[in-house]
This record gives sequence, C-alpha cells and structure tokens, in this order.
Amino acid sequence: MSPDGTAESPGSRIPIEEVIRLAEEAGRILRDFRTDPDRALSVVHKGFRDLVTAADLASEDAILAGLRRLAPEVPILSEESADISEADGRAGPLWVVDPLDGTTNFTHGHPLYSVSIALVESGVPRLAVIHAPELGPDPAGRTWSAVRGGGAFEGDRPIEVSREEDLGAALLATGFSYGRIELETGGFDAFGRLLRRAREIRRGGSACLDLAFTAAGIFDGYWEADLKPHDVAAGALLVREAGGRVTDFRDGDDWLFGRSLVAGGARIHHALLDEVASVRVQRPEGG
Repeated sequence: MSPDGTAESPGSRIPIEEVIRLAEEAGRILRDFRTDPDRALSVVHKGFRDLVTAADLASEDAILAGLRRLAPEVPILSEESADISEADGRAGPLWVVDPLDGTTNFTHGHPLYSVSIALVESGVPRLAVIHAPELGPDPAGRTWSAVRGGGAFEGDRPIEVSREEDLGAALLATGFSYGRIELETGGFDAFGRLLRRAREIRRGGSACLDLAFTAAGIFDGYWEADLKPHDVAAGALLVREAGGRVTDFRDGDDWLFGRSLVAGGARIHHALLDEVASVRVQRPEGG
C-alpha cells in the first residue's frame, strides 16, 4: 500500500480507510436487511433472472452519499443509479460501485454476496475495496483492498495470487450471464473443455468475490463474459496488485468496458486464454 494509504486523482487524495469504512457500512446495512426478510425481499425484476431489492438501493444510497462527501467532483458509475453513463465514463476519474453483487444469492439467504467500490482514472483502477458482510470468522465480514502500486490486502494481511502452474491441479471460477448468452457465443463449449481439464470449477454468483478469491490465491484462475465495469473494476486491481494478470478474452486491455475478463497467475491465465479464444464476445452498445 502507498506510504500514506491514499490514491491520487485530479484535485483529490482519497484515503482508502474512508472507502473501506463506506463499504463496511454498506455491509452492515445489508446484514440489517437480512434480519427483516419482508423488507429485504422487496424485489424488482430487471429481467427474468436479474433482480434488484430494497437492500441494493439502501446500500447504494449510503455509498453514493459517502463518496460525494469524500470527492464531490468525481462522478459515479453505479449498478442501480449513476451520475454518468458507461459510454461517458471511459475518461476518469470515476467511482465504479456495485452496492450488492450477488443479489440472487442474497435473496435466497446465501452468504456469497459483496459490496464493491473502485476509483478508476482514464480506465485504470487506482483504488479498490471489496467487502463480504457474511463471510469469515469476524462477524463484521471480510474486506479486501488495494491501492495501485501498493499491493493487495485482506484486512491488514498481504495477499498474493496462486502460483499453480498445472491446469489439471487448478481450482477455477466462472459465472454465466443472466441472458445465458453463452448458449450462442461458445461460452458453454469453453466451460465444457475447462471442466474436463481443470481439477474443478466453482460458480459462486458474485464476480467481485470471485476476483477477490483469485487475488487471495483461493481460486487459481477466473474467467467470465458479459461483465459490467461494476463487476470487475475493484477485483481486477486486487488481482493485479496480488501479482496476477488481468486481460480480456483476447489478451488485451479492454476488460473494464469490453465485457470479458480472464484473471489469475501467469501460467493459469495463459491456459484460460487458450480455451476462451474462440468465444464470441458480445460488445456493448457503442463499444
């Protein structure tokens, strides 16, 4: 972490401790909703499988209010509401927020859900926090953080990616889109090949947590398509600061807005790229 624990952005110096505090405050809001299921499960269907709950919105309100106090001049791109559109967000600085990643898990009482906050500047993440409110021995949950150039941490403990080199010994992670575009793009074919080659594959339902676990060496590698910036901005910085590689499916740098991402240690990352190279990535409108 940088000596003073801050990340630079034009006109601002953002203490990462303040961003951690906001993420953990949002986590407490989400846990409180879990004690009142009728309130928490006030669900709106954005799509057949894509949900938003009152908990998503309450978490987002708290995060956005806090970020506007910290840096009122920095616009926000958030999953449920935003100051700026994705198309306009490629030049920074920009906050990228997911107030509840894993809403389906949350609504079913599954503990794999998270809060994610990243500060991005001209497409490059500079600061990242991911918080899992219901994981770990600490009743307050688990928190991962990074500042660019300063390493990645779980709490105060440095983390690093797996050094596994053999795909046959690797535990991988992935996810599928709500629209199941993998049926038409070759994504399920790549999944099938990797299922045969890897030791095992997990599908947890929170891209942010999949990336945090990859940064911490729990997963040896991770890949997924049809992702949004709020799914990947914070987790990708964690992986990179933990010594791993992050690219799009074509081994390029268009993973933040380009809808595909591969992450992990160098050898596993390379093996994943070989398998997903044939997947047809669905580009966002205007992309």
